Amino acid sequence: MLINERQNQILDILADKQTVSVAELAESLNVSAVTIRADLNQLAEQGRLVRTHGGAMLVGEKTRQELTFATRQQLRGDKKVRIGELAATLVQTRDSIVLDASTTALAVGQALKNCQNLGELSILTTGVWTALELLGVSHLNIMLTGGSLRNTTGSIIGPIARDVLGKINIHKAFLGAWGVTVTHGLTDANLQEVELKQFIMERAQEVIAVVDSSKFGQVALATYAPLEKITRIVTDDGAPADMVAEFRARGIEVLVADSSE
Repeated sequence: MLINERQNQILDILADKQTVSVAELAESLNVSAVTIRADLNQLAEQGRLVRTHGGAMLVGEKTRQELTFATRQQLRGDKKVRIGELAATLVQTRDSIVLDASTTALAVGQALKNCQNLGELSILTTGVWTALELLGVSHLNIMLTGGSLRNTTGSIIGPIARDVLGKINIHKAFLGAWGVTVTHGLTDANLQEVELKQFIMERAQEVIAVVDSSKFGQVALATYAPLEKITRIVTDDGAPADMVAEFRARGIEVLVADSSE
C-alpha cells in the first residue's frame, strides 16, 4: 500500500472517531507502530491532524494554519536543528542557494543566520515561513518567489514561482521530501510541489536533500528526484544504517548529524 493510500485511510478513521491511538491504527491497517507514527507525523506537518500522546486527533478548520506552522517547527525539532547546522557548513561565500518550504530547509536557513563569515549570501525560498524567519538578517539577501500560496504548508508554487526561479543561477538547492528510498529516490505527495522541485533541480549545480530519519523507507505519490540527480543527503543519526550504506555505495554522499551533541 502506498503511503498516500494509507494516510487517506488514517484520515477516514479519524473522521469517524475524532481521536485514535497508534495501536488502533496499526491493528486496523496491519502495519507497524513505527510506520503509523511516521504517517501521523507527516500528516501533522501538513496540518491535517494534531499529534496527541500515543495517537492523534482531527484539526479544526479555524486553527488549521496556525497548528500547521507550530507542529511543523516542533516535530523532531532537535534533529532538524542538527541537520540544518550540518547542511549550513556546505554553503560557501557568495553562494546563491534555494531553500524549499520544508521545515528541514527552514532549519538550514536558521543555521545560516549565524554564519556571518560567509559574507553576503543570496537565498531564494519558496517558503513563506522561511522568508519571515530570515527577515531582517543583514548578511542575508532574501528573495521570495511569487506564485500561488498553499495555505496548509506556506509553500509557493505555480508558473510565477518557476519564472522567478528561472532567472537565478543556483549553486545549491536544499530540498526536503516526504520520503526517501533507494528505489524511488526523493518523493513528495503534491504534484505541483514535485513539478517545482524538479524545475529547481534543473537549475541547480548541486542538489542537497535535507531529510530527517523518519523519512527513510517512506514513499509518497511521486518521485521528484531519482538517485542519480542527488548530490548528497544530510540526515540525522537515526537513519537506517543499511539504507545509508546503500546510498553511499551508489555514489551519493550522506552526511549524518549527531543528534546527541
